[in-house]
Amino acid sequence: MNRKDFIKNSLYLGAGLSFIGCLNDKTETGEQESNWKDGDVAHILPTVNHNRMLVSTSFKRVVQAPILKIGNQSVKGQMRDSQGYFWMFDGQNLAAATNYKLQLFDKETPLCDAWELKTFPAPTADVSQLKLMVFTCAGGHPLAQNLLPIPEEEKEQPKHFAEKRVRLLNKGLSYRPDAMVVIGDTVYWDLSGNGKGRIGTSTNPMAIEIAGKFDETQSVLGTQNEEVLKKAVSPQIIDLYGAACRSTPVFFFNDDHDYWENDEANDALITFPPKPFQLELGRTVQRMYFPEFLPDENRPLDLPGSGAADRVVGASETYGTLRYGKLAELLMYDCRRFVTLKGEKAQFLPAATENWLHSRTASQAVKHTFHVPSTPFGWSAGKWLEWYPDLLGKDGKLHADLNKPYWQKGWQLQHDRILQNMYEAKHKKPIMLSGDLHAFGAGQVHRNGAIDMSDNPINCYLTGPLGCTVFPSTFRKIKAAIPAAISIEEPFENVEENGFSIVEIDSRGVNVKMYNYLWSRDDLESIPTMEAFKNLKV
Repeated sequence: MNRKDFIKNSLYLGAGLSFIGCLNDKTETGEQESNWKDGDVAHILPTVNHNRMLVSTSFKRVVQAPILKIGNQSVKGQMRDSQGYFWMFDGQNLAAATNYKLQLFDKETPLCDAWELKTFPAPTADVSQLKLMVFTCAGGHPLAQNLLPIPEEEKEQPKHFAEKRVRLLNKGLSYRPDAMVVIGDTVYWDLSGNGKGRIGTSTNPMAIEIAGKFDETQSVLGTQNEEVLKKAVSPQIIDLYGAACRSTPVFFFNDDHDYWENDEANDALITFPPKPFQLELGRTVQRMYFPEFLPDENRPLDLPGSGAADRVVGASETYGTLRYGKLAELLMYDCRRFVTLKGEKAQFLPAATENWLHSRTASQAVKHTFHVPSTPFGWSAGKWLEWYPDLLGKDGKLHADLNKPYWQKGWQLQHDRILQNMYEAKHKKPIMLSGDLHAFGAGQVHRNGAIDMSDNPINCYLTGPLGCTVFPSTFRKIKAAIPAAISIEEPFENVEENGFSIVEIDSRGVNVKMYNYLWSRDDLESIPTMEAFKNLKV
């Protein structure tokens, strides 16, 4: 579909849903799934805990009062846009570790075929294994890739963008993970930009042609801004995920681009904390497209970003838990929304959130605890909004002794406290999964500052970007590098390629399998048969 046809169809549909490549749910797991009929459904993204399900959906037409049947329970939909295209369903009082049959209805008329979704084991259950699909940076508008600063030798890559993402997603799902974790950058449509042709800048004619232009004096929902948002976002989420994840619980949380900005700071522009309009855009995308974090008995209900009146009861928008019996607990945290600029008192995370992380890290109730921050530990790209003070020097290397404008010392102090807490929990191996840097990487932190951690090193992983078109070193002039403050033992040099990680967890340990794809080297047809290029054991 060319750009004119895309825009024509988007306008015709009203909701801005394009459906190019949409609903590609052939996850190579059998003929039965490939014959599943999506009907009027545009996308399905569910999440679960041991006794509850949240299911985010959108439809190809306006629906007045949809019902989701979960087993024998009928759950009324909660409208998430102003028109009736986007709905959320909250199924409560469910049994743990139970496979439920789900189906969407408009009165008595089925809106799609039935499917299955399983709740997690109870927190006190003995569980033998857990498998996760983890990745970052899956966003990107298929028609806007040519707005990126693409080197001449890579000009062909955008032609493969949409299909590459879908195939990589389907490949990961073919391993039948118990859950999928998406570490931010689900949306790329930066509004302020830096004068270098960022996608979504208000002065970019092609961006305006694709989606229109926001009016920051108005709210998002119920105004023309809602249509602009849908046209910018639907091709990035609906066209990728469709209903492919309907039986796979998902855990999405935000990074910088999900607040419609890049993490930049200069004399003319400081993009974080997010301005009110960008925060409203980020919250609206989450409200419409993917589920929030369900409550957890060990996560305070009053953490910042929790308990909003426009969300389901107990939900958190920024800090989440994936608890899987007594085997594993993932602590996921958005490092952008509540960042402060207060020198040595500055924080990426509010004190209450840091206290929650400390408490859960020290807990002996689970075998494995994973930290999953939106801002990576262990590597730096010399960017402003990082834990580390390192800055790119004229010699092409990172230096911690240069003045990094607008960087805050308090960020590193909080980083040190979190790492120290992980190190001191010596009853389990400390593990951290991160995204953001558009790379695969691995390393053990043996020293942080003056603290020797070699008797219980922090195992850090960069899980790989699903949808990156241009890798950061193209314009940053440096790949992710090790900051001066820490000492890391790397089994391989980090790799800027697309893909995902499959994390296999059992009582004996953890395997992190990394699957990579590079368009200039690998044929699209090779994705279904690709093998892990790294298998790392903890």
